[in-house]
Amino acid sequence: MLELANVRKSFGTNEVLKDISLTVERGDVCCIIGPSGSGKSTILRCINRLVTIDGGSIVIDGVSVTDPAVRDADLRRRVGMVFQQFNLFPHMTALENVTLGPRKVLGLSDADATERAMRLLAKVGLEHRASARPAQLSGGQQQRVAIARALAMEPRVMLFDEATSALDPEITGEVLAVMKALATEHMTMVVVTHEMGFAREVASNVVFMDDGLIIESAAPAEFFGAPKMERTKSFLSKVL
Repeated sequence: MLELANVRKSFGTNEVLKDISLTVERGDVCCIIGPSGSGKSTILRCINRLVTIDGGSIVIDGVSVTDPAVRDADLRRRVGMVFQQFNLFPHMTALENVTLGPRKVLGLSDADATERAMRLLAKVGLEHRASARPAQLSGGQQQRVAIARALAMEPRVMLFDEATSALDPEITGEVLAVMKALATEHMTMVVVTHEMGFAREVASNVVFMDDGLIIESAAPAEFFGAPKMERTKSFLSKVL
């Protein structure tokens, strides 16, 4: 479903991604962990072409991200992204936020977009708050609306960039529960996270990054139970 091969990215003299290669199979959940500044979020932004890579290739479901003939709109139909900050339109209701993409990009009728949006708001447990604006919702509720908005485009891959890090610990669980439900439905997901419990329970593969490199990659049982690299062991000793 997703393949990165020898991806490089620099910002000025700062080389953020150094020859990154990664494969995510259809229906898998790839959790990327590591210290701040290791390049985790930049990978997601490169996948979604929010950032242009300097070298290498990224292919999503057979479509090359670096192909100039591929329009941004076509790419983002394949890739949904949920950010640390919720980025909802503050003047729109939850329902309006979720219907906007299907109406404007996919060309759905108001009735069809509304039907899809209400189904997805129900999926994230918020159909009863469809008429609420973001300021009337908690942080966890706003993030669940953001997930519904991304799903409304029926993406092939979902990207989550520290989706719970801006939330209070008490309400982090409600967002993680939605993400776990998506995993059980075999949604292909790439998740940058500090939630080690989520990675241990849900991931198909855990990737540890540091200083723009993939240091180690393994299934959760092996990654957390018997990491091979000293840098991985050092990191895990501080976060577990």
